Amino acid sequence: MILKKEIIEQLSKELLLPYTGTEQDWGIEMADSNRIDEFIKFYKESNLYDDKKIAVMSLILSSYDDLLNENNLEIDDRWNEIKSILKYEKIIFVDLIDYWLLSNEVEKGNLFRITPLMRNLK
Repeated sequence: MILKKEIIEQLSKELLLPYTGTEQDWGIEMADSNRIDEFIKFYKESNLYDDKKIAVMSLILSSYDDLLNENNLEIDDRWNEIKSILKYEKIIFVDLIDYWLLSNEVEKGNLFRITPLMRNLK
């Protein structure tokens, strides 16, 4: 999924992210597992249109996947809040959910840490 440059530039400024303009995958490269709560709060408290919602959720999911990997976790309490947002606005997140689902992958070693959680959304 391709995010518009104007959107990622604006969000990077608003969220004080170390964006340089050379990133290949903004959501993954700007992910920060220490800022998940902040990103969720920003998502919930900002008046975002769909493209911005997708970009911020991309950042949230990448950050959450990092958190799971860094702490060798399967899930933590923030998942319920993330899941609630994803389910409530599922239509706008279809591509993002599909990305993390890895629906054609069966080898556990090839999955993202967050993939089992995303598969439970379906």
